[in-house]
Amino acid sequence: MRSRPTRTITLWVILTALVLLAPCLALAQLDRFAIVSDTHVGSPNHSVYPEVISMLDEDGIDVVMHAGDAINSPGDVSEWEKFLEITGPDKTLHLAPGNHDINGKSSLETYLHFFDAPYSSFSEGDTLFVFLNTELPGQESRIEGAQLAWLESELAKPFRYKFIFLHEPLFPAMPRHGLDRHKAQRDELHRLFVRCGVALVVAGHDHLYERKARDGVLYIICGRAGGRAWPGRNGNSFSYIVAERTGDLYRLTVRDLEGTVKDSIKVARPPLTESTQAPGEDEAEKSAVQAAEPLPAAEPPPAAAK
Repeated sequence: MRSRPTRTITLWVILTALVLLAPCLALAQLDRFAIVSDTHVGSPNHSVYPEVISMLDEDGIDVVMHAGDAINSPGDVSEWEKFLEITGPDKTLHLAPGNHDINGKSSLETYLHFFDAPYSSFSEGDTLFVFLNTELPGQESRIEGAQLAWLESELAKPFRYKFIFLHEPLFPAMPRHGLDRHKAQRDELHRLFVRCGVALVVAGHDHLYERKARDGVLYIICGRAGGRAWPGRNGNSFSYIVAERTGDLYRLTVRDLEGTVKDSIKVARPPLTESTQAPGEDEAEKSAVQAAEPLPAAEPPPAAAK
């Protein structure tokens, strides 16, 4: 006969706890994730993607953001199967495809056999993650048409942090390469990022690590985890990035395969208010993009076809 009050009290405690925890659950963040690029699985040149995945397993990181060139031969089903096998079923993978993933309509169809869409986005807490496609047939090295309209609608959403991933960089290590091949469209894309308060843009393609800030937007070229090396200080070693949410900011740590920290960056944005959903150009200039230590400019690789 005493069990009914006990159940009532227990139910009341559970409901109270859920009410108190609801705001915290609604604002749950993706606390840790890895960023990799240019793994080139299937390449005759060495791919260290298995070693990177092993290091992520040791660190307990199960979310991977990939900036493209996952495989080496566009449209090769066996390479895609091998890449996904290495990634493993316990990892959550988000991919911005590269020119070794898609090169023409046939390889795009193969890509869509393994992935749901040519470009995508998702959000966690106050952060929007956008994965663009610089390799759409007829739109290579550009973001235009339906994808650009979709991107504009995504970036109009009120998120404190907006992170962009794409394969070909807006501001590459060498001129007339990547999105620099179409300067007018590249500059308009950059202005869109500034207007909409984008905090971070991560690319691959250049097989070296480099970062620079423009108008409050941090641009990173992620180091390679496979493929051939370019001559120069940052092109001769493999690397990947670990991103961690610490309080109100993100810390990005660049590591090599020995676990040595090559660079460390803090990315911070002020909270959104009802009056300012995203910073304009003046506010973006003031947004914090801080490096633990300055990184010398990378030596540009020779102008050669990918």
